[in-house]
Amino acid sequence: MMTLRRLFAALLLAAGFSTSHAFWTSETESEKETKPQDAAHPPNKNEPVEYGVDVSFPMHHPTVSTNFDWLPHNQDPDVSVPRAYKDMAVQPLGDRQKFYDDFIKGCVDYYGKKGRRCLETERDRVAMSLRQPSSMQNYTKIGYQKIRAPESVWKIVKEFWDQNKDNRKPEQWGIGNTYTNNWESETYMISVEDRKLRGGGGKLKQAIWNAARDTISAWTGQELTSCSLYGIRVYTEGAILAPHVDRMPLVSSAILNVASDVDEPWPLEVVGHDGKAFNVTMEPGDMVLYESHSVLHGRPFPLKG
Repeated sequence: MMTLRRLFAALLLAAGFSTSHAFWTSETESEKETKPQDAAHPPNKNEPVEYGVDVSFPMHHPTVSTNFDWLPHNQDPDVSVPRAYKDMAVQPLGDRQKFYDDFIKGCVDYYGKKGRRCLETERDRVAMSLRQPSSMQNYTKIGYQKIRAPESVWKIVKEFWDQNKDNRKPEQWGIGNTYTNNWESETYMISVEDRKLRGGGGKLKQAIWNAARDTISAWTGQELTSCSLYGIRVYTEGAILAPHVDRMPLVSSAILNVASDVDEPWPLEVVGHDGKAFNVTMEPGDMVLYESHSVLHGRPFPLKG
């Protein structure tokens, strides 16, 4: 039996489109989509701030903005912008480049002679984050929405969690994988397909998908086919999830907060179709729907326990 404190457990579900035929949705239903605020509210800020890509973490470029908001040209409109900062986003979050450098150093040091794979993974992540979203068809106005999980979904998942939460298994990420800082904050998985777990197996997986399908279909206006249902991933103190987009054929995804024991909210950062970052906080029973093929999503701020 394994008992962990300071955790965040989330069910991860992803879908593709089975046909090009859209479900009918009325104007009223379309307007129900969450209208995001004008600014994100990262956990290290008392007030919301507005930013986009390459501010909290590298997304379109291999480095983070160092154009700090306290620099003279950002404080005084009469001060000209130095050439080094031309076209660089304003950085309101502090020295995120050092944070990222430490993140990468941790990976390289951990894997030693194979540490170059950390850099290769990062190059691939950033390249796909830049290339893929602009070539995708989008199906919603902003690209994400937070809702309360349908009762039918929540009941099934919560029961499975309560019965198996102490039987989680360490997740294997592979050498040089930088999508999480797994070298210092281990993640665990409780697979819904594991028949050794109480209630686990193909019938449970299908039941969860059947319960969630209509909600995701109504949101996207598309007929869906199940592509991936990872199970419940458990993150531990200090965990980071690098912002990324999902590989095709994953198009629309859902994250369900199953349980959490944290000192402060651990937001899901999403970059909507408007290019603005938004930090979505979640309580157990909350579900975030998002177009995972084109909306950058991650948790670049460490989980604090």
